[in-house]
This record gives sequence, C-alpha cells and structure tokens, in this order.
Amino acid sequence: MRTAVAYHKQLGDTLLLQPALARLAAQDREAVALYTLSGHQPLVELMPGVSWGGKANHYAGAFNRVFALDQGSQSLLKSLRLHAKHRQLLTRAEVYIRWYHRLLFHACRSENLNDIYVARYYFDAVGGTDSDSFAPPKLRTPPPEWAQPEISATNAVIINPASGWERKSWTVEGWRAVISSLLATGLSPVFVASGTAEWHLQMGREICDGFPASQVRNLAGQTTLRGFLSLLSQSAITLTVDGAASHITQAFGRPTVVLFGPSKTQMWHHETPRNRAIHASEFANEPQPPTALIPPERVIDEAKKVLAAA
Repeated sequence: MRTAVAYHKQLGDTLLLQPALARLAAQDREAVALYTLSGHQPLVELMPGVSWGGKANHYAGAFNRVFALDQGSQSLLKSLRLHAKHRQLLTRAEVYIRWYHRLLFHACRSENLNDIYVARYYFDAVGGTDSDSFAPPKLRTPPPEWAQPEISATNAVIINPASGWERKSWTVEGWRAVISSLLATGLSPVFVASGTAEWHLQMGREICDGFPASQVRNLAGQTTLRGFLSLLSQSAITLTVDGAASHITQAFGRPTVVLFGPSKTQMWHHETPRNRAIHASEFANEPQPPTALIPPERVIDEAKKVLAAA
C-alpha cells in the first residue's frame, strides 16, 4: 500500500503531523509521501516515516490512498492531481466540509479537535489499531553540512522571541532580564533567532543591544531553515514563545521553555520535565491574555528547572 498526504499549514503545524504519518507508514511498511509547502522540505526530510512528495502530478505514481488533512485549496488541488484509489478529506469541524468536497473525495470526515494536543489529534484521526503507541513528534539529527559555518552552535542557549502572530510575543525587557540572568550563571553563548519580518528584526536588535558580542549574538533573519534546524538540534536549551521553534526543539529531544499567551497549552504543547510551558493565564483572569503578562522571574525559574532535569 502507498499513502500520500496533502497539507499546507505553517512549519510547526506540519511537524505535528509526524506521529500520524509514522502511523500510516507503519501500516504501509513504507514512508508516506507528504505534499506540502516547498519551503518545508528540509523539515520533512528529517521526519521519520515521511518522504518529500515534491510536485503533485500524475507522474508521481499510483497511491492506494490520499489524505487531504486540511480543506485549503492547495491541499485539495494536490490531492486531486495524484492517482489514487481512495481520496479522503479530514477536517477539524463539520462546518469546513462543503458540498463540492463530497463530489471530489470518496470520503469526507470531520473530527472535533476538542482542545487535545494537535499531534495526538491527527494520530487518532488517521486511524489504526495501535492507539496506545502514540509518541510526540520526532526529528532525525540534521546532517553536519546543514550547519552554517559562521555559527558555532553546540550547547548554545537559543532564544526565539517572536512568531507569526505578534500578540504571542513576549517583551524585549523580559528577554533582556532572562539573558542577564543566564549570563550571570555562566551560560553562553546566547543566540537570538527569529524570522525576517521587520518587527522580528527590530526585536532582535533591541534584545541584543549592549550585551557583549562574544556572549550574545543577534541571528534574527540570518539563518536558513536548514541552519535553523541545525541550531535547534544542538542547543543547551531553547527559550521561545509558542511556535515552530518549540515543536522543533522538543522533537530533537532538546530542553525547552515555552511561553504561551493567547493560544492553549493543551493543544500546542507536550509537557515533560525537559519541556515546560508557562501560560499568561496564571497571571491574569482572562481567556486569551497577552504573553507579555508573564514575569521574567518565572521564565528564569523554569529555565533552571529544565536545565536541572536535562
């Protein structure tokens, strides 16, 4: 049996599919072909049980089954371009299934997310008989050539202060207080890494301003995805807001502290002694508080606990 999956969401969401895809691969006894955003290829290459699908077309060969795991137009089109005996659309709610979906797919299913861990949701949703075998997402170690030569990353502290959603971000002052505390305990170097949006770059500059360049380095906007994956795979600890960096670091088996505000920890975090979360709701009586409400002292305390556990 051959299985293909079409899915076009953000980088971290894509990684959270790994347990489900590995489950399908175990049923097939061969890797599942994942058709997703082209920029995600380095991540997909490190996902056990998964192969890079590339461009979806009839030359990809015949599949026994194809899953579209989101209802977006890109996933629909890619799943329709593949030869398949059975096509299935899976959505997180019935409201997303339109009349035309039932014409294009052999089966359309909705499985309510119900605030459970997203990786577990997809693992259960794709089906199988091994329901007790769930494990959180895993990634293989990147090859040495993925490391960017100008960045010596082994045992560095990685700070990822921003995500695609600005309200998830923490404060510059908070990150600076955490860095000062880490440096005082002898932990260095500290690398601040984020995306290329202007507000990401500005935040990186403000966080690093005034610290010795030999101890704190601003990498905002300067890493490739391969370089970023290599960086996270070697970190002593990653301190990050909710986003792809948290999922990736944990998948490499590295320690993390994740800061949550508007999003839900139960959906986007798998708690272990080495991977801890802090939610802003602990400091405010509102359903979606800003991450900025988390005090630096709490982040410092959690970082110490994670490092002790590691």
